[in-house]
Amino acid sequence: MRHDDYEFDEEVEEGELFNVYDILPPDGTILEMATAEEMVRAAELEATHNALERIQDSNFQLSGITFKELLAEFERYEQESMEFWTGVYSRLRIPWAWTIRIDVANGPIHVVNDRDIFIDEADFEEYDFEEYADDDYEDENTDNQ
Repeated sequence: MRHDDYEFDEEVEEGELFNVYDILPPDGTILEMATAEEMVRAAELEATHNALERIQDSNFQLSGITFKELLAEFERYEQESMEFWTGVYSRLRIPWAWTIRIDVANGPIHVVNDRDIFIDEADFEEYDFEEYADDDYEDENTDNQ
C-alpha cells in the first residue's frame, strides 16, 4: 500500500480505529521529491539544529541571562521547525507519527523509522546470547584467579 492510497478524509465507521503504523512504509522509501524551497529551508533548519546541538554538547557555565537567550533561540528554532515540517507533512498527506527526512543535496523525501536498516532482527533470533554471555563471564572469572 502506498502512502497516498489512504484518504484521511474518508469516513470511518463508528468504533473503528485506524493505526497509522499499519501503512508505515519501510525505511528508505522515497515518498516524493522536495521542492527547491523545501530543500533550502531543510538545510537551514539542519544547520541550526547542528549548531544548537553543539552548544548543548559543550560543557560550559551559563549566566541566567545567557540561559534565557539560549532558551529563546531553542524555542524559536523548534517553532520554525514545526511550521516547516507541518507544511511538508500536509503537502504529502502523511501522518505526523511517521519520521521523514529530506535529502538536502538531491531532493528526495524518504521515510526514516529510527531503526538500523542493515540489521535484521530475525538474524539474531537464531543465536542464544545468554549462553555466550555466561561463557564470557566464566572465562573472565577464571582469568582473574
